[in-house]
Amino acid sequence: MSRLMPFATLEEGKRVKTIVKILLLACALIAPSLATAQEYPSRPVTVVIPFPPGGTNDVVGRYLADRLQEFWKQTVVVENRPGAGSAIGVAYVTRAKADGYTMMFVSSSFTTNAATQKNLPFDPVKDLQPVGIVALGDQFVIAGTRVTISSLKDLQNQAKTRQIFYATTGVGANPHFAGELLNDILGIKMQAVHYRGGAPAMTDLRGGRVDLYFGTAPEVAMGVGTPLAVMSEKRSPAFPAVPTVAEAGFPDALFGWWGGVFAPAGTPKDLVAKINQDILTVMSSKQAREFLAQQGFRPPTKMSVDQFSEFVKREIANWTSLAKKHDIVVE
Repeated sequence: MSRLMPFATLEEGKRVKTIVKILLLACALIAPSLATAQEYPSRPVTVVIPFPPGGTNDVVGRYLADRLQEFWKQTVVVENRPGAGSAIGVAYVTRAKADGYTMMFVSSSFTTNAATQKNLPFDPVKDLQPVGIVALGDQFVIAGTRVTISSLKDLQNQAKTRQIFYATTGVGANPHFAGELLNDILGIKMQAVHYRGGAPAMTDLRGGRVDLYFGTAPEVAMGVGTPLAVMSEKRSPAFPAVPTVAEAGFPDALFGWWGGVFAPAGTPKDLVAKINQDILTVMSSKQAREFLAQQGFRPPTKMSVDQFSEFVKREIANWTSLAKKHDIVVE
């Protein structure tokens, strides 16, 4: 035994040194990541909006950038990079350095585009890291004032006896997906009529040339038609008298607008978690709630990074399935 002890002690010493080296290396790898999250942001941050100035995405995205700039006490620059249905701006962000200093604000059109555009220059799941949700918006089923449809049940019944036409803002746009989803849920075959934007669609709704439109709260406020239901789980604060699709008898007819922040894939997880929490903090304030209400939106629900990531994957899968079923393809 005495002859083996020195050898065992030597081997044990080597093992201890190896363990110490491994621990030191792990600490060295972890430390920069922790420092990054604690010190972030230490220089200007860029928020890319893949749409032109002036639209809903731009208005909400710029508001978020302003609030984060105040909160962080650091410059936050907004860059509009529109084109190809947002694909140009999104592709730019996927190529940016994954350090948290280039992010993107985009709406739910990100997931519908992923479902309808076959040749995107990026992978919407693998090339981007969902960070956090910023705002929520309701989609309403609006009947024109010149039609006699008074509820979703009434719509279902009338669609069995005549052709129903609904207006969209273009192939693959939110109203198009909302209409085809309602077709599936109600078991009917409404015909889509595509317009180049909400204004001409609303004009024809007013004139009785189409029966329905799937619009937002500001569009409901225009008084062009009668809202039959809101495609959400809860009633809209802007129009609390309008029933939900569940109350109307069709709980699975859920569709709505959302805006969220994404970063390049590979952005450090602790940094993404910090930005997620900061977004929730600034967009849950009284000032932010009042701003969103003026735009017809609601503050975000509390979603962790993992929850938002799963939500985005689920949206892409759902709309891809719907697009294939109804042959919704954006050329």
